Amino acid sequence: MQIAVGEYLCLEGDKANSLYIVKSGMLVGFSKATEGAPLQNFGPGSIIGEFSLLESAAHELTLRAAEDTVIEVIEQGKLQSTLDKHPNWLRSILTFLTSRCHIAEENKKKSDMIQALPSLLYILSSHIQETGSDSMPLELLQKKVIALNNSPAEETDRLLASLQNLGLLKVSGEQDKVVRAESLQTIPLLYETLRYRALNQKVSPNILSMTEQMVLSTFVKIARDSNVPQHNGLCTITTEQLKAEAKKSMHGLTLTSRTIAPLVEKNLLEPSNAFDIHAPLEQVSFFFADFEKILDLLELNRIFPLLDKNLV
Repeated sequence: MQIAVGEYLCLEGDKANSLYIVKSGMLVGFSKATEGAPLQNFGPGSIIGEFSLLESAAHELTLRAAEDTVIEVIEQGKLQSTLDKHPNWLRSILTFLTSRCHIAEENKKKSDMIQALPSLLYILSSHIQETGSDSMPLELLQKKVIALNNSPAEETDRLLASLQNLGLLKVSGEQDKVVRAESLQTIPLLYETLRYRALNQKVSPNILSMTEQMVLSTFVKIARDSNVPQHNGLCTITTEQLKAEAKKSMHGLTLTSRTIAPLVEKNLLEPSNAFDIHAPLEQVSFFFADFEKILDLLELNRIFPLLDKNLV
């Protein structure tokens, strides 16, 4: 069977009644979800429709000839009669292989979604930083993700649903839907954290230890309970307050200079005077910190461990 360039072999959703083998040329597969963007190429030797045919399912892609193409067609009846002539175990093996291939395809979809996440976060981060706005039209986001990562709109929707479940953003609206970030800083922070891990093959400094998280959570609790006034976004807590609250909220943990040191090194807590890891903590009168920055970091550290689990 010959298909001229530009002609269609089948349409997505059509019932499969034949198996196709590409002998020469090239077919390109499209899906409604990709909005016209090519999803898969089928060159010489490619087999098309074997799973749909065995399971009497519909074609998953629309196939169009990218160049003059010659294919061999095996009708469903011929295939079934061929299988009937062989032992029953052959059909069982084919069914088993089909099932395993479906599992592999599902795993690939999950992998593709995880790989598409940085692109989505990059686009959202860039939009936030360029416009200062916490919202972006869903349609614009989908188009930019397709252009950057060739990810279909459905995949973007699944990613957004996962991020919404984590409380990172919210998709709202009926007709013209909008993606709204819950925080202007958390999405850029998450993107930078993933980028750091990919580039350096190690955990980002933004990912805190449990002890560091407990100390910062204690700092936040004191600031909220005491209504300490902030100056230029900085909040000040005395060392005495920090140690007293730590005994109550950190399961009796006694704060020391060694406990605080990692947060001082990361410039998350600034001491009022010279800090010495070997000296008693009481030598520092108070600590001050960027209150909003701490909140964003704590939110990042809440989300990060749940990210992969929610995506898959």
